[in-house]
Amino acid sequence: MKKLLIVLLSGSLFASCANEASKEAATPSFNMDSVKASIDANNAALISSMKANDSATFVNLYTKDGCIMADNAPKLCGPAGLGQFLAGSQQLGMTDLKLTVTEIIGDNTLVSEEGTYEMFGKGGVSMDKGKYIVTWKKEDGVWKKYRDIFNSDLPAPVPPPLKK
Repeated sequence: MKKLLIVLLSGSLFASCANEASKEAATPSFNMDSVKASIDANNAALISSMKANDSATFVNLYTKDGCIMADNAPKLCGPAGLGQFLAGSQQLGMTDLKLTVTEIIGDNTLVSEEGTYEMFGKGGVSMDKGKYIVTWKKEDGVWKKYRDIFNSDLPAPVPPPLKK
């Protein structure tokens, strides 16, 4: 009887350990260095697509339901809204963008990127500087921008005084 009890307990212990191992194997691994490399590559492609006015590539860097929330502008979502944002950037004369990542945090479901930006116009003239936060989400196994919000550090223009 004692031997039977030992066999049953050891079998139960083995099954429990095997179950935990299969749970760990089923959980996708999360490697922040890999995520950072994906973010860096996406950001480089974003800048290239903006310089080339390549809306197809630009839109594809965001999830299908991705949104941009810019200073003093309505929230723009989905392929049409993202394309509208790129067209507006071109109309403003933006020719280059510098992104500096300051922090990345998250897990295997969502990642948040924080940083600073500087936009440039013709002749490398600085047009705007500020800060941003991008929330990243995996879509079809690829980390993509999900929510992108930024705002300027420059003072808002002062409206002219009202005439009497």
